[in-house]
Amino acid sequence: MPKVIGHTPPWLSRPSAGAKVFSDPAPQSPASPSKRSSYLGSPASTEYQGPRRLVASRGTEIFTVVGNKIRWADLSLIKDEWEENAHSGHSRFGLSRSVESATEQVYRTLDVSIYYQIRQIVTSPSGIFLAIATEHTVHIAALPPSSRLRDQDRSPIKLKTFQLGPTIHVIPESPLASVLWHPLASSTASTDCIVTVTAEAAVRVWELDRSNKWSFERPALAIDLRKLADGVSCDQDFEPSGFGKTKGFSVDDFDMEVSAACFGGRGKDDEDAWASMTLWTAMRNGDIYALCPLLPTKWKPTSTTIPSLSTNAVSRMASIAGEHADMDERRAADQQYEWVQEIDSEEPLLLDSTDSLGEFEVRLRPQNPSAIPRLQGPFAIQPEDDASDIEISDIYVCPATIDEGDLMSGEDDDDFDQFASHGVPFTTVCVATTDNEVWFAIDLDGVSGQWLPKKGKSTFGVPTPDTKELTLIDTFALDAEADSASNWPMLTGDIVSSYSLFLTTSKHIYSLSLNDWTTHLAAEMTGTGNVDPGMRTRLETACETQVCITDKVISTNDATETLSAPTIVDDMSLGYLLLTATTSSAYSVFFDQAHLRASTLALSSPELTTTSSSRQLARISPSEENDVETLPTRSPYVPAKIFYANHLYPIEQMKQRLPPTLKRAVMDKPMRLSPAMLEIMTVTHRTVSAQSVELEKAAAELFRRCERLREELLSQVQQMSELAQRLQHLRSSEEVDEDGTVTAKKSVTTRIQDAQNRQAKLLARYEALRRKVGRVGSAKRELSSKEKTWIEEIDALSRNVGVGVREDGDEEQAGDRLDKRFDMVKQFSRELLEEGKRVIVEQAQAGAASSEPSQQPPMSASVSTIRSGTSASGAGAGSSTSSTFGVSSRLQKEKIADVMAMVEREGAVIDAVMKRLDRLNVEYT
Repeated sequence: MPKVIGHTPPWLSRPSAGAKVFSDPAPQSPASPSKRSSYLGSPASTEYQGPRRLVASRGTEIFTVVGNKIRWADLSLIKDEWEENAHSGHSRFGLSRSVESATEQVYRTLDVSIYYQIRQIVTSPSGIFLAIATEHTVHIAALPPSSRLRDQDRSPIKLKTFQLGPTIHVIPESPLASVLWHPLASSTASTDCIVTVTAEAAVRVWELDRSNKWSFERPALAIDLRKLADGVSCDQDFEPSGFGKTKGFSVDDFDMEVSAACFGGRGKDDEDAWASMTLWTAMRNGDIYALCPLLPTKWKPTSTTIPSLSTNAVSRMASIAGEHADMDERRAADQQYEWVQEIDSEEPLLLDSTDSLGEFEVRLRPQNPSAIPRLQGPFAIQPEDDASDIEISDIYVCPATIDEGDLMSGEDDDDFDQFASHGVPFTTVCVATTDNEVWFAIDLDGVSGQWLPKKGKSTFGVPTPDTKELTLIDTFALDAEADSASNWPMLTGDIVSSYSLFLTTSKHIYSLSLNDWTTHLAAEMTGTGNVDPGMRTRLETACETQVCITDKVISTNDATETLSAPTIVDDMSLGYLLLTATTSSAYSVFFDQAHLRASTLALSSPELTTTSSSRQLARISPSEENDVETLPTRSPYVPAKIFYANHLYPIEQMKQRLPPTLKRAVMDKPMRLSPAMLEIMTVTHRTVSAQSVELEKAAAELFRRCERLREELLSQVQQMSELAQRLQHLRSSEEVDEDGTVTAKKSVTTRIQDAQNRQAKLLARYEALRRKVGRVGSAKRELSSKEKTWIEEIDALSRNVGVGVREDGDEEQAGDRLDKRFDMVKQFSRELLEEGKRVIVEQAQAGAASSEPSQQPPMSASVSTIRSGTSASGAGAGSSTSSTFGVSSRLQKEKIADVMAMVEREGAVIDAVMKRLDRLNVEYT
């Protein structure tokens, strides 16, 4: 949900000139005069219970109802003028200049001749027309261009108005329930389309044309929902009954009493094709009906409407191609296909756009099957096991998102990304009740175009009374109002998010957000790939968690005031704000513009700060948003309206109600004691005492506010003093190192500078490594002399260790050949050791035999002598006798030891060479 960053700014609060846009201390004539009012009592008037939408916007321009007059003002001009005057307040005469600016008039009065009290004003999406609705009448005013309204001349402007149906919307028995501009209307500089819904379930489509006054006299399409609910053929007469015709009693007079209506879409590209042409109507007893498609004669489709309708119609025809399909379903699919085929076959018309963007395509409403659709419903939002009675006051519908997969099948990915959405593929219905309860339900099946059959063909059966239950996802109750007689909760959609809305009661405004829930649910339902087994568990968990996030953003404690439904403005110069008003003052809330990915926040915002720094702006990125401490969100104090009210107004009003004889006795003649004079004095005393009591209460409240402000300022000063002392202590404190030396702590500036220096060094090191790595492996670079020498050395070593190429051309593995050679060396060393031991043993035997007389032949003696000369005996290690060849035994032992050491060194060298070749083999592979 949007984050609140501020409340009503000074340029909309007293004593600034912007506050006078929403209040007027001058006496106003009675809104709805009554001839039966007592001349001393208050005017007899019934308490109005219905929607109050008295603030509308067109960009940064606002229209508001004060008394029974309409005022225009530009918020951007009001803010700029206030900032200029506040900035000049630093001069010597700044205070007097600010006081003079407060007396200037920053609004213009739009003069309209309307007798009854205005209850609703609604601007058209094109910004050319303004619908002004009373309890029973509707007037259409052509708005002047913005350039004319911004003139320096602040004199009233007379607006040209047209009354819709002078003989239709004046019937006291049929009050207006809703006044809606059609989201798919082909709006031009002189044409538009508006839909009115009365409490007697009469829906009228008015195709307005300033050049054709007859378009304001009779509606282009009129439908009585009570007749349509029982209709069996589209050739029946479904027009509402005319004035003066007798009506019999019907249960529908109570079961189908309309409380509110709305369209299911806003005419956007990412919405379902049927959403913007579906009229949802909420009955007071809790039933909901849908009328789809409801279109004017000329309508403007979005870029995805026609492809989506064609895809849906074709897919529905293909799904019921079987023989066991229901006859009513098959007939409905045929009618839908016929309706879409007529749209595809016609050539679109081209009209000039109202926003200077060139031309746009306009389609004609198909005539077959019928211009009047079938009434779908009733849809029940309340479960069957809930026996409590609800009374709906307003309805708001969040449209289902378009199915991009079916629409963009076979298209490029770029076209697919153009319509990417984060919504859910089902319709969300939100209703508000008079008990300050909000119900959220979803329609999983969806609503598509349906019509009644023509006469003479096989018709539908009589509609069954079984209601279709919507899936209830959440319901919660808000704070109870003190006065429930005039309480009529109203729902207002947010222009920034499709799943955010605002609920307005008589004393409070709440922010309701479904963004988190829909985002999480859409990620599960629109994910690609196969559905995993845990999806059901995750969906159940998501539905069990909190669906809607609520927050009270505006509250008023004045029992005599009632809040109007707000208007939302999203502009770079003003910000993202919600604006509402009462009979005496304006209330606004500023939200964070997180949807722009970079919020423009005033460091010295005019909500709570001085004027000198209110012109400074700072850009805050979303990543830094959580680190920045936002402004306090407490609503500022608003002085009581009794301080600025005209204290002579009640006395003047009482004088106007006096009979002429008593008026002359009071004004012209001397006062005489009489019962009539005593009654006049008593009523005057009651009037003055009521004003005195209100003044005393307002003064007491102001005194309490001043005392609380003084205490809070004292607390803030103490906190700032403690913070300054802590900062001073941190700067002067010292720290002890491990070796016992005392060093002063670095200041914050020094630490930041050190961090920046380390960051610069890291960046320089990274840049050097990046350049070095970029040079490695570059194409067509010659080898250096060191690299060439290293390659030759590796080649020579490989040849020395036996790595080569076989005759068959296969490269022989170096590891295998080295293993064989190593095994051969070990075998050779073992053989040498065995031979040495054998020679030692023979030498010993020969020494023992030489001590005995021998009769051997000379040849045998010589052989024994030779063997003893080539051997060494362990027992005779110390003898220095020489053999027959003259080699001593010590020299023989030294030679044998040298051979063994040589074998060991060769084995170690071979092991090292094998390990190095293994590493080289791994690197090159």
